[in-house]
Amino acid sequence: MAITLDLDKFSVHKLQTEEGMEVAFRNLNDALARSHIDGVVCDLLSKPGLFVYIFSVFPTAASLRIKIIDAFPLDPQIIRQSFVPSLLSTLSTFFFTLPSDAFHGDESRTIARYERYVTDVWPAVAILSSMPLGATNASLKERKKVVSSHDATILRKLNIQLSSDSFVAAQALEGVMAILLQIANFYLGLLSDPRFSTSCQDAYLSARGERDQEEEEVTDELHLAYTRPPHLEATLTASDIDRFGEWTILMASSATKDLFQLRQRNAKIAECVLKKIRQVSLCSSENAMSQFCICRQLSRGQFSGNNYKALHGPSHGIPIYQAEVLSNLRLVYQIDCALNDDGQEERQVVKIYGIYSHKQLDHIWPWLSKLLSGCGKEYRQRCTIRERAEPGSGVYRPATFLPRVGDFATEQSPIFVNEDGSNEDLSWLVSSKYVKLSKAFLNGLRAGREVELPFQLTAKEWQIVQCPTSCYVIGRSGTGKTTAMVFKMLGIQRAWEQVPGTKKPRQLFVTRFPVLAAKVEEFFTSLVESLALAGSTEDELRNLRSQIRSAERERPRMINPLNALNYRPGTPQKYSELSDHDFPLFITFDQAGLARMIAADIHVDDPTTYDRNDSILAKVLNDESSFITYEVFKTKYWPRLSGACRGPFARNFGAWLVFSEFMGVIKGSEKAFHSPNGILDRQTYVDLSDRNYPVFAEDRHSLYSAFESYSKLKREQYGYDMADRSYVQGLHGELFFHPSDQDLRDFESALTQFLERTARRLFVCIVVYHFSLSDRNRYIDEVQDNLIIDTLLLRILCRNADGLFWAGDTAQTISAGSSFRFADLKAFIHRTEAAESIAIQKSCAKPEVFQLAINYRSHNGIVNCAQLVVKLITTFWPNSIDTLQPERAMLGGPKPIFFVGWQDETFPYEPFFSGLGGNRELGAEQCWHLFMKLSALILNSDTLGILVRDNAVREIIRKRFGDVAVILTLQESKGLEFDDVFLYNFFEDSSATYSQWRIVLRTCSDQETTWSRDMSGIPHSVLCTELKNLYVGITRARKKLYLLDYSRNSEPLRELWSEKGLIDVAPPGTDICHYAEKSTPEQWAASGYKLFNAAQFQEAGRCFERANLPRQLQVARAYGLYEIAMSTVEAGKRQKALIDAAEALVQCADEAPGTEKTDFYGDAARCYALADNTNDAARFYIKADDFTGAAEQYRKADRFDDIVDILDRHPEKITTTCRNKLLYVCVVHYYRNRSRPPVPLFSSTENELRYLERQGLHSARIYLLELHRRFLEAAEVHLSLGQLCGAIESLLKDKQNPAALQRAVDLALDSLWQQCSFDKSVPAILQKKGSDAWNVLNCMRTISLERLNASDRTQMRLFLTVQESPFSEEVYQLGSEFSDRGEEALALMAFDILSSQLPTLRSVRASEFDTFLRHFEGYVRLLVSVVSDEITFRATDPQVKKVFGIVPLPNYQYSVTPGTFLHRGSKENRYLSVDIKALLKTQLHAHLRKKVLEVNEASCISQAFSTQCPYFILHDGHCHNKHCNQQHEQRTSLDVTSYNMKVNVHLQQIRILDLAFSAVGTNADRRTSMLSGLRRLYAVIYRPIYIEGSVANLDWNSPRNAAGCISVVRKWIQKAIEYLEPTDQLMGRIDYLMSVIRITCLHKALGGELPLQSYVSRERCRVSYDEQILTGDDNVSADVVASLTELDSARGVRALRFLLENGVRMDLSVIRNFAEDICGTFISSLNPSGDPSPLHGLLIPRRWIMNANESDVSRDIIQRFLFCVGHLMKILRSGKAHLKFDLPQNKESFVDAALAQMCRMLCILGYNVRDLGLSKLIADILLLPPLEVGSTRNPSSQILRQLARQRQEYLETILALDKGFAIKDLVQLVHDDRRHYTRPLSWYIPRIVFETDADITRRSKRGVPLPSSRETVAVNVVSEHNSQLETATDITDDSIEPGTSSLLSAS
Repeated sequence: MAITLDLDKFSVHKLQTEEGMEVAFRNLNDALARSHIDGVVCDLLSKPGLFVYIFSVFPTAASLRIKIIDAFPLDPQIIRQSFVPSLLSTLSTFFFTLPSDAFHGDESRTIARYERYVTDVWPAVAILSSMPLGATNASLKERKKVVSSHDATILRKLNIQLSSDSFVAAQALEGVMAILLQIANFYLGLLSDPRFSTSCQDAYLSARGERDQEEEEVTDELHLAYTRPPHLEATLTASDIDRFGEWTILMASSATKDLFQLRQRNAKIAECVLKKIRQVSLCSSENAMSQFCICRQLSRGQFSGNNYKALHGPSHGIPIYQAEVLSNLRLVYQIDCALNDDGQEERQVVKIYGIYSHKQLDHIWPWLSKLLSGCGKEYRQRCTIRERAEPGSGVYRPATFLPRVGDFATEQSPIFVNEDGSNEDLSWLVSSKYVKLSKAFLNGLRAGREVELPFQLTAKEWQIVQCPTSCYVIGRSGTGKTTAMVFKMLGIQRAWEQVPGTKKPRQLFVTRFPVLAAKVEEFFTSLVESLALAGSTEDELRNLRSQIRSAERERPRMINPLNALNYRPGTPQKYSELSDHDFPLFITFDQAGLARMIAADIHVDDPTTYDRNDSILAKVLNDESSFITYEVFKTKYWPRLSGACRGPFARNFGAWLVFSEFMGVIKGSEKAFHSPNGILDRQTYVDLSDRNYPVFAEDRHSLYSAFESYSKLKREQYGYDMADRSYVQGLHGELFFHPSDQDLRDFESALTQFLERTARRLFVCIVVYHFSLSDRNRYIDEVQDNLIIDTLLLRILCRNADGLFWAGDTAQTISAGSSFRFADLKAFIHRTEAAESIAIQKSCAKPEVFQLAINYRSHNGIVNCAQLVVKLITTFWPNSIDTLQPERAMLGGPKPIFFVGWQDETFPYEPFFSGLGGNRELGAEQCWHLFMKLSALILNSDTLGILVRDNAVREIIRKRFGDVAVILTLQESKGLEFDDVFLYNFFEDSSATYSQWRIVLRTCSDQETTWSRDMSGIPHSVLCTELKNLYVGITRARKKLYLLDYSRNSEPLRELWSEKGLIDVAPPGTDICHYAEKSTPEQWAASGYKLFNAAQFQEAGRCFERANLPRQLQVARAYGLYEIAMSTVEAGKRQKALIDAAEALVQCADEAPGTEKTDFYGDAARCYALADNTNDAARFYIKADDFTGAAEQYRKADRFDDIVDILDRHPEKITTTCRNKLLYVCVVHYYRNRSRPPVPLFSSTENELRYLERQGLHSARIYLLELHRRFLEAAEVHLSLGQLCGAIESLLKDKQNPAALQRAVDLALDSLWQQCSFDKSVPAILQKKGSDAWNVLNCMRTISLERLNASDRTQMRLFLTVQESPFSEEVYQLGSEFSDRGEEALALMAFDILSSQLPTLRSVRASEFDTFLRHFEGYVRLLVSVVSDEITFRATDPQVKKVFGIVPLPNYQYSVTPGTFLHRGSKENRYLSVDIKALLKTQLHAHLRKKVLEVNEASCISQAFSTQCPYFILHDGHCHNKHCNQQHEQRTSLDVTSYNMKVNVHLQQIRILDLAFSAVGTNADRRTSMLSGLRRLYAVIYRPIYIEGSVANLDWNSPRNAAGCISVVRKWIQKAIEYLEPTDQLMGRIDYLMSVIRITCLHKALGGELPLQSYVSRERCRVSYDEQILTGDDNVSADVVASLTELDSARGVRALRFLLENGVRMDLSVIRNFAEDICGTFISSLNPSGDPSPLHGLLIPRRWIMNANESDVSRDIIQRFLFCVGHLMKILRSGKAHLKFDLPQNKESFVDAALAQMCRMLCILGYNVRDLGLSKLIADILLLPPLEVGSTRNPSSQILRQLARQRQEYLETILALDKGFAIKDLVQLVHDDRRHYTRPLSWYIPRIVFETDADITRRSKRGVPLPSSRETVAVNVVSEHNSQLETATDITDDSIEPGTSSLLSAS
């Protein structure tokens, strides 16, 4: 009975005890004994980590492993349903997640390979299983099945090239099952390894966490064994074969080839050969095989007989031996010498050349022996010496020697001349690469795989490989630079594999050429895999042999060589995403390689902002058409630049030199790197050293102008170049950041600080961060083809300062932009490491510099010719190239041939080509190089034009002679090699002239070192570039070089070469047929593939055509169309060319077998994409199974529904990064358009909300919440984003939820109070459009305030009202409402807002200011209540918190919001409640005082408080002063109401001041304010200009709260008179008297009982006359008071005279009013004998009635008064009034007004006086004609008539002065006596009819200054016409009878 596992017994807590473990094992054993293994394994796999842990600790794990393997199903239908998929997935994931340093050897790579295989295998199994696997006799049609492109892609991931044949599918499926079994066995074996016990335990018993810090430190400090030189030699050595002797066997490539061919033909014979080799290697005969006598002899070391037979005599040189294998099979070998494994010594080895039949052992071996003898005597001795193993023994052992100083070389030519005269090149025998015979070699032979094993290195190469520091390797073409790189990488990789516990080295190989990167990676991978064969099992070798046989039937895949990523499928797009499994990495630097990966890392795809750097990065990633290569520059930019440069600049230089200067100097040099924008400015460029930058030294201004034009064109075309790309990747100044040896936590902190410092300048830090702790080695090949700033980026990416390998040759600097030497590079890197601004690790050891001088590619015939070219460069331009030791080759060889003698310039060398016709052609390895300048400038008489010559000349040759050869240009040939090279017309098409070429003849001089001419300037620098091009062309040849040039330019160098004996000159008429070779189709095919991989599609196509490979020809032509399209400049033509290329690639895909379809479809899609044909691009991306590309095209086309379809149906086929990006753009699109996708993008609303939150798509998140009526949540999102208005709007949408409304109101009020706290300019804040407060109020206008509670409603009304009308009555009413509800804080806020009206009150009317003062009084009263503790503001009061910005804190503490009224700016912003209360009182106390003073100051300058401008009155309503603060009212407006309103505002202001100072004022403040206030009140009651009104117009019923006002003023008068005292100075006494007059007048006007006389009579208040006083007291102040209060005219006149005689800086208004008050006392004495009363008939002002003296005034007093008035008038008329009086701003007008008023007073006095003497005196003062008075007692009738006329003139003058004014100041007194008729004087002069004198005073009063009932008086008004009595109450203008006579005109 089967049982299942009880998984409860396998719980974590039970397995952690011994007892629990035993119980679990017992249950497992029972299950294994009674159940099928399938169920047991499934049970263990059901709990994560359980199987891994149990298998690692199970005591009988070996038997469990056997059971699993035995139960492993091989039926594909069964295996998918079994435990196998789950088991393999679990184990694969477990091991793949372990660190790479946990594995040994090649285990890590195997893990990575198996992980990918397990991931991809099951869909493939399903596809293969669906194939009809029928019987073998089924028809072909039945065995066919169409394979879809999608299925083909899946199978291609497993390297299954599937045809539609079911038999092939069955075979492939069988192989897959075998591999799965192998993987399972491998994983189960690793689980049993004790190395993984801890990891297995952690997988189940605990979560994998970080190790202890100490363990981390120990791990970090592990010795990097792979960096130690002693380990590298051993790692490059293949494993020895068991039972082999100590003689090392080296196999030539020819011997290896022979052995593999022999193995394929007959494996038994091959085994015999191996046995023979083994016997040769033995140095002991004890274990020799007895059955073979010859083997016994060899094993004893007896080199004799058929195993040690020389192929020639000793006299021929180095012995060459043969060993008989079979009767007709010979092994040819030589005893040679080579370095041992540690490189410390040389020892003899057996070098096997090949395996030959007896017939092949003929002519070449004696010749080879002689050739080798040319290597020197020492070499011959080392090869021929023999050391016996024992004395007298016939057994020999290998001899050892010290290492050679140099390599053995010979000048002998390897060309062997056969007996028939034909030549045979046998250089391969010498230059062949020799590998050690090893286990790996034998296993490769047995598996049928051609192995690639490490070959023997030279001593110099060993030094490079062993170098422990960074190094610079310089060598000419073919000297082995790349080989040294690869072997060092291999040694480090192998050392890591062999030394446990070390981190995996992240090695990076970088070059500019995709083909080179691919070939180096292929070579490296082949080395690693070949060496790994040494440990392969029999099963693995058998599977490998099966795979090789399957692969042999396949043709090489043809993928786009222009796309470097094709060589590394599956490589991450970002540099930061690389893992240990991706290394070592071989990659290009340019667009499709490292630069693109870094750009992907640092590019920020933010559509909301634009940044030029990010724009360039985006183009690096997505728009290769914007990249400006040299070809683009030459075709698109150069025609416009050269056309703009007419002069020597354009004539002497072509596009190549100019572009190189732009990229390499102006933008890519070290100086440019340190420039602000990464570009040299003009002056810096002009000042560069001519020695270091010679090319444009004489014309740099022109060049820089061209650069500026280029930059402008580049911006217009939205292009970027290589320098732009490097610059935006962070190669500038402070942008660099690289952590040194520090842990991740320190680095993250430093990175954060750096980002804060550099803000938006984010570039390479992210990339550096990822690799800063593990990057070790960087290998940069052909470094001279990079910009120097590119090298800095490569340096920064390597954390190991000793792990840099720079290799190259500046003699091959032909890439545009390259312009530095290795010396420059070395210095630049040194300065960079030393710079503090770039924090990269510095090397402790000095980098080594190595020179490689042996050329392994060519022979000395070619090398010597090229060496002379290098010598010319180093001689004339020493700073343009690195000077190295002379280059040499291993062998001699034929000299290059120079063909001359033809003069036909139409098409030269036509006779030379005449032999080419029909079937004659150059061979596949023969190449024509058209070396010509890339852009030849033609200058004709009309215009300067550009003619591109390279393709044109090539087409001429093809048109004339057909496809005679492979024809390439210079750039196309870079990186390629050919046996034979023809250089055609290099000199003819050179940009250097004949005169420039002639300078090379200087080397013919005997004094070669005495050249003095500077060759660095224009135009000779062109020649330097041409010589470098020539060098590259020469070194492409391996065997033969032919130069064809008829031009005169070639003569100098040809002459020099001939002089040096370096070339042979061919005679005219030579037939090229002599040099033509016949190639096989296989050779043409191989050349075609080579050219195709080098992106030479046109030439590759011709090779495929000759090889009769139509499909390959079709592919090459398709990619040729693509290349042409990419180089097309014009947009329309380019688009058409891209579509043509796409259609051709589609056709290739349709005809391609299996998985190759997807490659072509993908490239076709890219073409359509570049042509902006997004629909077709997307369609073919889908066919290519590239759903990422398809989605990107849909994105460009705005086809978001299609993107959603891809995301829904094929999510697993899109990279995570791209999937996230596409999801983002779809979400943005649909939410932006308020639409929904056709298929839900998320499984639930909550998932969608979480995504939107993560991505920061808050608007979409809010929309989604509102869509689901989750308004409260939407509001919270708004609030988290700081969008208060959005939150309010969302809440207000929820109309059914009162809580939402209340929340909205709370948010709005909180926001408003935060912005509009106490003492802020609230109206300005609320009225500022677009402000937060303005927006909040706009949101709240939509709601009905009736829905709110009372407090919220009133607050909201307050803010809304303030916004609309901040100073309206409604604001005051709202404040009152707050106050009535006990919300004093809110009331205070409302009143404070009203108080901010001050700046607008300057020009308002008195009535408006009165309204303000009414509001302000409430504000002051409330403040006084708070300050005086009548009202207490507490911190706990919510309203107080709002108004004053108080924020509660924990522990019953509070803080004050910064910027508010209470905030004091202190750092410790924490208060207790008591502190807040005290702070409030203190601050409000100061605030009250400040506000009151501000209002007081505002009143001083406000027109509402000022009197009428005299200038305005005198000049008919015009004022010349624009800034005049006085009132400018029209005459008609100056009525009694206006007068009393002025008095009212002054009284209200005094009352407010008194209220405020009662709480906050000081004594000084009070006194100052009192005097100022009383002075201003006096000025407004006793106006300086009579037309404004007088005290007689004062109506005490007009002021608000008149009783309160009068009470305050009376108090102020008393206080003022109490402390007023005169000073000793005259000025002080006069000021005191002025104040006494004002106070007395005010006291008189306001009434009250105040003993003024007693105050001024105090001793300290006395003002003496300083003269003898005949009568009365000697006190001027007492006289003043007496004259005003007691109407004592005499004392008043005396005081007036004193003031006029002694006063200075007096107030003219006070003096004038004082004089008029004195004059008013005279009215009873003007007509003492008048009948019926002395007052009858008088014309007087109203105010005089108030001063009427009941007793008569003597004539003498009046006369003295007139003398005083006359004196005053004289002062005013003199123009010197300012010396006597303190005049206001308009002093002239003010004096004029005073004069007018004094004249009016005198005219009134003169009209009323009856005394002729006084009349005469008045006339004199008024400057009128004097009266001729003889006797004043008995005047004649004539005098009386004269007096009457004069009185009439006075009357007319008076009427004229009063004309047009609203206030009627004059009255006529008429006694109620019917016997006397009094004629009315004027219609507007009213008359007062009286019976007694008391009636006059009583009837002239307007009101009493006391809070008593109004007195009603009945008066009799006499009508002159009907004599009726009229009764009235108070006398007013309307109750006074007007006169009826017409107005007299004034003169």
